[in-house]
Amino acid sequence: MPVYRYKGFDSTSGAARKGTIEAESTKAARSKLKTRDKIVATEVTEQVSVEKLKGKASFLSSLTGGGVKAMDVAIMTRQFATLQEAHLPLDETLKALSRQVESEPLRNALSNIKDQISEGKNLHEALGSFPAIFDRLYVNMVKAGESSGKLGLVLTRVADFNEYQVKIRGQIMGAMMYPAVMICAMGAITAVMFVSVVPKMQVVFKSMKVVLPWYTKALIGLSEIIQSQWYIIFAAVAAIIYLGRRWYETTEGRRTFDRQALQFPIFGPIIMRINVSRFTKTLSTLLSSGVPILGAIEITKNIIANTQISEALEAARVAVQEGQSLGVSIEKSQLFPPLVTYMILTGEKTGQLEEMLGHVSVAYDAEVERKVEAMIGLIEPLMVIFMTVGGAGILGALMVPMLSIMNQMR
Repeated sequence: MPVYRYKGFDSTSGAARKGTIEAESTKAARSKLKTRDKIVATEVTEQVSVEKLKGKASFLSSLTGGGVKAMDVAIMTRQFATLQEAHLPLDETLKALSRQVESEPLRNALSNIKDQISEGKNLHEALGSFPAIFDRLYVNMVKAGESSGKLGLVLTRVADFNEYQVKIRGQIMGAMMYPAVMICAMGAITAVMFVSVVPKMQVVFKSMKVVLPWYTKALIGLSEIIQSQWYIIFAAVAAIIYLGRRWYETTEGRRTFDRQALQFPIFGPIIMRINVSRFTKTLSTLLSSGVPILGAIEITKNIIANTQISEALEAARVAVQEGQSLGVSIEKSQLFPPLVTYMILTGEKTGQLEEMLGHVSVAYDAEVERKVEAMIGLIEPLMVIFMTVGGAGILGALMVPMLSIMNQMR
């Protein structure tokens, strides 16, 4: 159902009123305001639906922010922090931000948040009504900033964290772009060979009654299968993808995949370092912002994608709740690198846990960049070799009979 923003006045007291209302049309919105709320509307404008703005975040929403880019949120947060550091009133800050942001969903959300604050809600409560845009980490850090009276400083840390996340995501996407393009190109070339070139060569071989070697027969047989039963292959691939996703969505399937992912050659160490960096950076940011350690571990656990690491953090949270050391419980999991456990133990002993976690995150950020660069450097020659060998194999299977034909003609 459409959502409308309205401005008007109370027909009983004459006081100014503004807010949002759901209705079928502008006329219906005016009528509902008049009959239900005793408000005479002077201005009614349509917004996006509440469902789109306030819907629970799905897996896709967690990546895209429910239609809002992570970079847009990061830029807005940086502006938010700057305005709060300048001691601008919160409602004026939100008003200025809602006018500046380019993303319409984010602009509408900020406008709605401003209205909620005008009605007496805290900022973190208003942000929490848009989970597809502002995740638990964001909301809890703002809550800590409000409680400590250091909202501007906390927002600066949130902006730093969001910008870091955008940077890492961009690096990973950039690293995967080259092999993705190469695989698509190789698939397209192979498809053309099997659908167009091989059948034509098969006609020539039959007409010349050439005795074909086994590998050429295998190539022709594969070509015939692709041409005559492509729909079966397509259906089989689609079924495998569908069943694989269904399996991955189960608790045991997700756990098994995440466990194996950490053992993958090349990718496993990168996955581990990315998750360690996110864990240490998030926990450091939350603790330095004033979030209690149990709440900080709980939030951190929920934003870690790998279930193996997430479960280890949950076990650590329970251990800390029972009075044990975070470093000792992390060490017991035997999942994290020794440097992480050593730095956490050192931080707990010296009372500088936030700083030590920050140092670990910086070190692993650099490790992730080096590993990604090394992966790109390794993938490029491997892809070239794979494409060269595959192309040479197909051409060789076709050229050997052609050489036989040339010998017969002589």
